[in-house]
Amino acid sequence: MISSQGKRAIQGAHNGLRRWSKRSNLDPLLYRFITADHTSERRQQRLQRPRHSSANRVPRDSIDNVPPITRFPPSSRSIPPASPEKRSAKSENGQSPKLLRPYDLALQLKQLCSEGNLNGAIERLQSVPRDAQNTAVWNTMLSLCMSRKRFQLAYTLFTDMKRRGFSPKNSTFTTMLKGLSQISDWPNFPKQLVHAHALYEHYLKHIESVKYHEPDNIAELSTAPLVAYIGILGTAGELQKIFDVYFAMDQEGPGAPDKFIFTAMLRAIANHQERLGDMSVRDTTASDAKHVWLQIEKAMQKRPEFELDSRLIAASIRALTRGRPNDQNLALDIIGEHLGLTRPGDPGPLRLSKHLNTWTLDAALQVCIVMQKFRLCVHFMYRVMDKVDFEKPYMRSVVGRTHIHKLIRAQATLATLASPNESSRAIEVLEWCLKNDAIYHIPGLRPDTQTYHLVLMTCFRNSDWEGAVKTFQLMTGIQADAFHESEGGASPQVQKRSKGRNLSPDVETMSFIMRTALHTKDNTNYLQAIWLAEYVGIEKMLQDESAEPYYRGTLARALGTIINHLMDDPRTEYRRTSFSLLKAQAQEVARGLKNAIRPESEKLTLGSMAKLTQEDEAVAFDLAARSTKPRK
Repeated sequence: MISSQGKRAIQGAHNGLRRWSKRSNLDPLLYRFITADHTSERRQQRLQRPRHSSANRVPRDSIDNVPPITRFPPSSRSIPPASPEKRSAKSENGQSPKLLRPYDLALQLKQLCSEGNLNGAIERLQSVPRDAQNTAVWNTMLSLCMSRKRFQLAYTLFTDMKRRGFSPKNSTFTTMLKGLSQISDWPNFPKQLVHAHALYEHYLKHIESVKYHEPDNIAELSTAPLVAYIGILGTAGELQKIFDVYFAMDQEGPGAPDKFIFTAMLRAIANHQERLGDMSVRDTTASDAKHVWLQIEKAMQKRPEFELDSRLIAASIRALTRGRPNDQNLALDIIGEHLGLTRPGDPGPLRLSKHLNTWTLDAALQVCIVMQKFRLCVHFMYRVMDKVDFEKPYMRSVVGRTHIHKLIRAQATLATLASPNESSRAIEVLEWCLKNDAIYHIPGLRPDTQTYHLVLMTCFRNSDWEGAVKTFQLMTGIQADAFHESEGGASPQVQKRSKGRNLSPDVETMSFIMRTALHTKDNTNYLQAIWLAEYVGIEKMLQDESAEPYYRGTLARALGTIINHLMDDPRTEYRRTSFSLLKAQAQEVARGLKNAIRPESEKLTLGSMAKLTQEDEAVAFDLAARSTKPRK
């Protein structure tokens, strides 16, 4: 038997349960089951009830006539209404809302940042439940901060991510270090450089943890963060730390230096060379580049899976270009072995190398120009032009305007050494570009104003007036040959071409035309030059203050000298008055631009033949000294 005190306790519990069920919308059936009395006393009372006798039984037909009990679905029963908060949490179709997934949260963060609300995205990330967050979501937020160059904020979030229990992964360090690599002026960001070093130390600890717990996790052992960190060290000028990073790496396995690590090291060395003015320091960095290349050769011997690519080859050549002559000679060896561009007399491959592309070809031509081996530069380009097959679409990007400009610059420089046919070869290169552009539609190969000016410079240095006139005609479409038919009595005709094919001449163009005509010392060429100059508006060009001062000055001086020679020519007797006015204008412009600075393109970079021979002898002596040096 239950005492009265126990009954009151049970009753109180029932009342409390009833109130709780109303507040929490408990299903009535579940409530009835919970509150049902399952004690043995109640069961005994039910057993003591009298059974129905046959006399007291209800007839079967009366049972059949009782209407069936209508059962309602649980949602239509009398249940206390839900609170407004509960009702708003449910969707329109009555289903419970889905939990926020990390992927959806990342999309929300990107949307907020695209609207310019970076702080709102950070607040959103920090306020959602932890189940909706993971390392990938935090990486997204870090990347968004770095893309907006909020470096300090990104590092603060990186610290907050670790404090919240999310361990950074390889992708996290890649995001952070690649974002910091955007900084170019590190003296103004000393704190961020400290952060970069700290991230590198965290990365090393992460790698040790992965090696111990997940040695087969190749993705987490990736060297991508180190590539970005080496780039940072190169930009910051900490060249020694680059080699510290390299020697701290495993030499075998997934964490060993790969082509991306070596490319980053060589690019860092090349960028460091460009900022240095001391040649002795530049020689030291070039020796570092040579050491890196030797490490690459060792890696190719030890690891058969290690393969070179075009970016690594280009970076190697550029890093060796600014070194000593023997370093530059090593660059030429790399060009011959891996690009198939051998020196004259050496046997070369029948086809172009798979590593030869726009970057490697540009690096190969640059080392020739720096070494002042301009004939070798011409030899390399002619070899590529002979073997390139534009029928294959992927080869149409191998040769571009930058390579053509280097070739014509080399020809123009050789023209200063009295090489008589350089202007004709330059025009052939120009026509080769126009022909292939017309056939295969290669906009990157189409000559521009600078291309024509380089050809005109070559014609000027070779005193090739016919070549200059032909180049002017190819550039502008003006039929300059018509001068001889009308003896300058009629204006020239302009050839109709498609849009963008006819380029307008400027002050630099006419400066080359006038100076080339002046070199010929022929009055007929003088008259033809004046005829072309008057057609294109020479008077306006002389007053064009936006033009290069040097070319305005040279144009004015050449024009004044030509008019002086033509004053005594009987063919100009009826034009001497207009010539006198034009001469006065030219002399006034020439006096004002007497001290104009000569552009770099006009300076002679080749030097004397004796100097080139002396450099070749120095290279040969250095190679001989290395070959006779006793090996340890």
